Amino acid sequence: MNDERSPLDDERSPRLTAMRDALVAEVVSTPAARARRRRRPTRATVAAVVVAFVVGGGLTGGLTAAALPGNDPDTAVQASLGATTRSMVEDVNHGRLLGTPTFRVTHGDTALTLSSRPSGADRVAVAWACLDGSAPTVEVGGRPVEGTTCGRRADPDSEQVGWALAAAPASGAAEVTVSADDADRYGVWVSWARSPQIARPSAQQEAETADGVVTLDEYRTAFNRLLACQAQAGQPMADVPLSWYSDGGWNGEGRGIGPWFLYATPSDGSEVFDTQCYPREFGAVDAIWQGEHPMPEDPPAAG
Repeated sequence: MNDERSPLDDERSPRLTAMRDALVAEVVSTPAARARRRRRPTRATVAAVVVAFVVGGGLTGGLTAAALPGNDPDTAVQASLGATTRSMVEDVNHGRLLGTPTFRVTHGDTALTLSSRPSGADRVAVAWACLDGSAPTVEVGGRPVEGTTCGRRADPDSEQVGWALAAAPASGAAEVTVSADDADRYGVWVSWARSPQIARPSAQQEAETADGVVTLDEYRTAFNRLLACQAQAGQPMADVPLSWYSDGGWNGEGRGIGPWFLYATPSDGSEVFDTQCYPREFGAVDAIWQGEHPMPEDPPAAG
């Protein structure tokens, strides 16, 4: 294929030139993004995993990724959406994409049907790229999914990619419908997916949270179980002291408000942490504790 860009490409979509040159999802594909610092652990740590498989969310910036072969803009969009969705579903949310995805570049209204349902599929992954005009409305099984609202042609820096994971029908095929004005051109990518397996709270954690109140001893004990779980799974975390916040800084002497455990998870242990150890041993205790002891907004990192 000729390496020079055809005028027809830019005619079909003014945004594709920039997309093709900088296809990528830095927010989810860089090692730094996966080595998530847990300086302020909250219920969102694991709740985000579950919520993502209910409503999904938007990605900011341009389409993802490095250089892609060829000069076909539709192929670039397809590869980008596939890579972005795989990273969000598998690397970030610890689910799995299943089966063979379906992709289409079109405008106006369209519908895509996922058949040949793989064993274990309980979600439908959808990603869409806004190529010209405004964002489409996306539904799975007749239910709207939430995601990005793309900007118009006059705002090239606005969000351009949306993604979501919606509950799949109880059985059989799944239909994804997309509604848009005739002038709104977009690419849409859909696939079967399986949600992550989230551990249930341990009996100890259920006992600690049964009365809706968490004491400091219960908070400390639950965190120690989290450390033990991580170590047993081969993803140990460093010992973490309790920290208090006072006059713009952290201390370990009990001065100010708190305390909290301020910690980071191993860069290679996020799945164990998010889906097993945190929900089993610490998540519910942590949620109640932080509700009772709200952390100051944007405090400095613990020294």
